[in-house]
Amino acid sequence: MTAPPDMLFMAQNVLDAQPFSTLVGARATRFSPDEVEVRLALRPDLTQHHGFAHGGLQATLADITLTFMGAAALGPSVLTSEFKINFLRPAQGDTLIGRGSVLSAGKRQAVTRCDLYAAQDGQEKLVATALGTIARADVP
Repeated sequence: MTAPPDMLFMAQNVLDAQPFSTLVGARATRFSPDEVEVRLALRPDLTQHHGFAHGGLQATLADITLTFMGAAALGPSVLTSEFKINFLRPAQGDTLIGRGSVLSAGKRQAVTRCDLYAAQDGQEKLVATALGTIARADVP
């Protein structure tokens, strides 16, 4: 399912309004009720001492992707209640990609999944997977 352009535009506006998301360069590239994709360029200043994507960066991208999937299921006012991440292999390449899906959604919370890929020259490798609980929030 392709996202209406306004949904993708709204998702990017949310990222642009968050100083930390702009610091890491997060870009929403897909947003629909069925799938979310968020990308960022893997710059040298976002790596750890071995040159791999820092675990905190991967957790950030997972959190953004998980929460956007929660918003797709529950509406725009959501917050992360919890999440866990499994690092599967060192993430190296020029782009880090988060792809999300909804595993279960009720009225107040959704359980979402994010798979993280590192891409280099068009080749993607799965580097981490995360599960999260996203809750409807009483915020404007």
